[in-house]
Amino acid sequence: MKTPSILFLTIAVLIFITSCTPNNTPTSSAVYIQEEQQEQQNHQGPFLVTKVIDGDTIEINTTAKIRLSGINTPETGECYYQEAKDFLSQLIMAKEIYLEKDISNKDKYGRLLRYVYINNNLVNGILVEQGYAKVYDYYQNDTSKYYQLKRIEDSAKTSQLGLWACPEKPCLYIGSKNSKKYYQPGCKYAKRIKQENQLCFTSEEEVKSMIKGNC
Repeated sequence: MKTPSILFLTIAVLIFITSCTPNNTPTSSAVYIQEEQQEQQNHQGPFLVTKVIDGDTIEINTTAKIRLSGINTPETGECYYQEAKDFLSQLIMAKEIYLEKDISNKDKYGRLLRYVYINNNLVNGILVEQGYAKVYDYYQNDTSKYYQLKRIEDSAKTSQLGLWACPEKPCLYIGSKNSKKYYQPGCKYAKRIKQENQLCFTSEEEVKSMIKGNC
């Protein structure tokens, strides 16, 4: 049986060894930094913004047209169109940006679908956060940052920022999150779409990439 002095010495040695053993488990902040660095490795650039076409479309010095992925800003003539375009111009016009490819590479118009970064800040997210853009629900399965952008949108919507304060427009067409077809609101097929799956389209522009369903 060990004497108390020997037992005390044994415990002290074990504590000393434990304290000297390096801890290879990364902290949460270290994990975040590693994830951020990994994400930045997927960025392409820098590119110079040479033109802002509207609130979600730009042109860069390679002459490529970039469509900011996962979001949608008002079209010409709609409430908050000019504000969104002006804000994006002030934010990135004639400045260097970095691009991140999304799940889908291009839209049907040949524009590159990209997440845009300036000073490591996600421009797509800034537009949503400030109320200049909405998350494009139709492309939920085609964009990698849908849920991240949706959380940002919830805050802007609750605070009625920017376009969220615009008068609501009636749905010109009704679509479903589970289909690429759209219908007029009075169509029997539109009425069969569950409310939680319904998509409301208020302009022709929003349904250009979809298929019109027959009632």
